[in-house]
Amino acid sequence: MLINDTNQKNRSARPGPHGMWGGAAEILQQHGIDPREHAARIRDSFAARSTVVGRRMIPQVPALAGAQELAIDHNDVTQREVLQQTALEAVDPDFMAEELAPTQLVSVKEGVIYLDDQVEDRRETDDSISSRGQATETNENVTGVNINLKPHSLSGYQPRRDAALAPMLANFARVVDKTSRKAKLQHEIRVKTRLMTSTNYASANRRALSAGSQWNGGSAADPLADMQATLGALFGPVTHAQMSLEAWQAVQQNEFLQGILSGYAGNQGVIRVIDFAMFFGIANVHVDEQRYTPAGASALSRLYDSDKIALLSVSARPDSRTFLRNFMFRQGAGGFVTMTWFTPEGSHGTDWVKVTHENDLVVVDNTYGAIITGMRV
Repeated sequence: MLINDTNQKNRSARPGPHGMWGGAAEILQQHGIDPREHAARIRDSFAARSTVVGRRMIPQVPALAGAQELAIDHNDVTQREVLQQTALEAVDPDFMAEELAPTQLVSVKEGVIYLDDQVEDRRETDDSISSRGQATETNENVTGVNINLKPHSLSGYQPRRDAALAPMLANFARVVDKTSRKAKLQHEIRVKTRLMTSTNYASANRRALSAGSQWNGGSAADPLADMQATLGALFGPVTHAQMSLEAWQAVQQNEFLQGILSGYAGNQGVIRVIDFAMFFGIANVHVDEQRYTPAGASALSRLYDSDKIALLSVSARPDSRTFLRNFMFRQGAGGFVTMTWFTPEGSHGTDWVKVTHENDLVVVDNTYGAIITGMRV
């Protein structure tokens, strides 16, 4: 008689010699990835993050060969080149948009971006041939991704009376930086909306948990089955897991995961991000703690949903498939353009700056992402 109790289930789910759950390792092997090497890369990645903090940045405009940086004085700070570079470099360390939806600079505002057709690339073909026969031709179809870039713009101002009290450089550059951060926050919100909307994923890549199946206390909770189903549904190898702090707390409160992941070296009873990443073979697990003020609201709210986990296969290569990509018009510095003007308002007048970019967030391939919803009570 087969006895299938909790202890037996726990033993069967223990991490293998590479530190990864067997189900996750099997899925990686199906994508041609060696679990041992992948686990070593994850460990090295987390070790590096303990000393180095940083996100992938929007592509920088390369300097001209032989170009030399010049010193600037206060009169130079309204030059468009300086302000555009300030707008490009303005970034909040918590922003994840560029990591999850890599930017691709394009030279058209509307059109079609072509990728290899995945269906034809994987089509079964009779490749047998006789001694004098002709080779079977393969279809070289492509898949088109429609883009339609939309302009986005915000403006800020600096009264010249205030600027006279402090160096103009610090004041006006700060206005550009602050306005650019607000513009990039709007982009961050749009990326979040794409990732947290279930209908953006293929129907087979959505797993909605019903009452009783939530990870933080549901009597029928089965996080292994939920993760195995979603990891296996992705057409590409999972590279990122994105969730809010509340969703992560549901992970930490799951008794089964607590029992399994407590065996990792350094674990002191509370599930760590590296434990989750190693067990499921996900190199980039991000617990997002950002807050924002929704339109029409007066209080801050968590940016990412409290009961969802998004699993993504992300590639920054322009010719590769990915779940979500940010197509940005090639202009200014990395796609950002600034405009300045003067108005006579105020005792000394006011300098204004406008930061503009044009982009389109496109779900390139909805099979390269999966989502678990309702995982928290």
